[in-house]
Amino acid sequence: MYDTTGALRGDPLAPADERRILYEIIRTVSSTVDLEQVLAAVVRLIVEGVKAQSCFVWIASGGGRLVLRAASEQYANAIGVTTLAHGEGFAGWVAEHGQPIFLPSDALADPRAHYFPEFEEEKYQSMVSVPLVGTDRAVFGVIGIHSVAPRTLTEDDAAFVVHSASLVAGAIENARLYEATRRRVVELERLAEVSDSAARAARLEDLLPTVTAAVESLLEADAVYLYVVDGDRLVRRAQSGAAPPAQPVLPVTGADGLLAAIFRAAAPETVAAAPLAVDGEVLGYLAARTRRQRLDSADRDLLHTMASQTAVGIRKVQLIEGLTERNLIKDLFADLVAGRLEGVVTRSRRLGCDLATPRLAVVATSWRADRHADVVRVAAMEELESELLRLLPGSLIDRRDDLLRGVVPLPDGDEAAAIRRITGARGTLAVTIGVSNPCIGAEAVTVGLGEARQAAEAAPVLGDRPGIVPFDGLGVYKYLLQIADAPGTRDRHRDALRSLLDYDRRRQADLAHTLEEFLSRRCNVASTAKALYVHPNTLRQRLRRIEEITGIDVRGDDSLMIEVALKLIRLQTALEG
Repeated sequence: MYDTTGALRGDPLAPADERRILYEIIRTVSSTVDLEQVLAAVVRLIVEGVKAQSCFVWIASGGGRLVLRAASEQYANAIGVTTLAHGEGFAGWVAEHGQPIFLPSDALADPRAHYFPEFEEEKYQSMVSVPLVGTDRAVFGVIGIHSVAPRTLTEDDAAFVVHSASLVAGAIENARLYEATRRRVVELERLAEVSDSAARAARLEDLLPTVTAAVESLLEADAVYLYVVDGDRLVRRAQSGAAPPAQPVLPVTGADGLLAAIFRAAAPETVAAAPLAVDGEVLGYLAARTRRQRLDSADRDLLHTMASQTAVGIRKVQLIEGLTERNLIKDLFADLVAGRLEGVVTRSRRLGCDLATPRLAVVATSWRADRHADVVRVAAMEELESELLRLLPGSLIDRRDDLLRGVVPLPDGDEAAAIRRITGARGTLAVTIGVSNPCIGAEAVTVGLGEARQAAEAAPVLGDRPGIVPFDGLGVYKYLLQIADAPGTRDRHRDALRSLLDYDRRRQADLAHTLEEFLSRRCNVASTAKALYVHPNTLRQRLRRIEEITGIDVRGDDSLMIEVALKLIRLQTALEG
């Protein structure tokens, strides 16, 4: 090895041609801040100055490796592709130690040599490799010169390269700063473009291609994919123009699992994935593979920034789409309830619900609404909607505040299975759900929504706790509801029995319940007393008091008429309350 510590201190400006080339180097590199132009001029002029066959300029990257940024014309294809670690090869050794190397002959025999077949290094005998030192005295690059026999590099040649490196280092450093600034400007412009697209997009199709194109450009990527979470799977929604096909659907996985699935053979340092996350919720992933040797930390930070902006845009689009769909569903149910059936079947299919298949109509109301705050009732309905959609895919739900109505499918045509899933969706929520008879077709669904509403409204009369109320489980109340809905009807028995209910409210008594039990047991004193856990004489006293309040002969009048009238009053009270 040639000892460069003192032997390269000659004066390279003595020969006129060397002086001319050095001046030209100074003039050329000082006339531009474009890094590519500066490096190309350095290669051309140094090769001319020392009559060498090849010149290489290596520049340190953010990833800690040396990247070939300029080379003689015959090796142009290796620029930006070939890299060295610090300490690897002549250039790596120079970068690590900050000292030049001069080998006048038999260069490949040196143990520090790193053989590149694509550079035809077996034909080179002489070499010089010198560091590029920045203003902070740190080595940021290396210039290497190679010569083919019989041309042998001399000490003067080596000194010329050393002086040339010291002259151009500042210009290269400035050009690097300019390149970094220019790249940052481009990054900010593309980020602003994505941000603008996210703000304006009303559909994912308007946003996602902009994102993949931006990532492809900024990371010099040959493949960019964007996957969005859809239930329990990841769906590919966009990819860069030159990207090869990738799996359209994948199971939900993390970033590493996604990279393993779509970039199986890629080197880990060339691929990256960033989650599309908003408020801790992962909406999908943005994945890319670069054409370069590696993605550095700045590249990965940029990908994460792009993913964050994209996630905000996706969430906004989802909210818009959800609002639009909710309005369409609301209008559809309004038409069904009103019997405006033209186009209903087609619209429901577009919303993912085929009314031509067996369905159940459901209506859910809050149980004892006066006992729960508004926010609690609304939250219960939100949870019920979510569970119905999860347990009965293909359901159509219209929810407003603490009222819900919907049309749900019958799994494999099984009504009992549908009821079980509706029950599972309700869980322990303080809601009552009315369920219609099976419906096929828009007209039947219109009727079914009425049945479900009546079942839900009658629930407080049928029991003292929330639950599922099938329309067929209403019994006689199916008919009483029709009477209750009829306005302006008057009846002597109902007027009399209302006074009994008023008496119970004022005195906190339970005479109406006593009368109901007595009538339901065919006016049998013994069995009624047993059911009420009272003595028969006590029961007789209560019956006399009922007759005094109402003026009705509970044993002489038509007991069935009295029973129906009492049930009707109970039902109307529930509907009004």
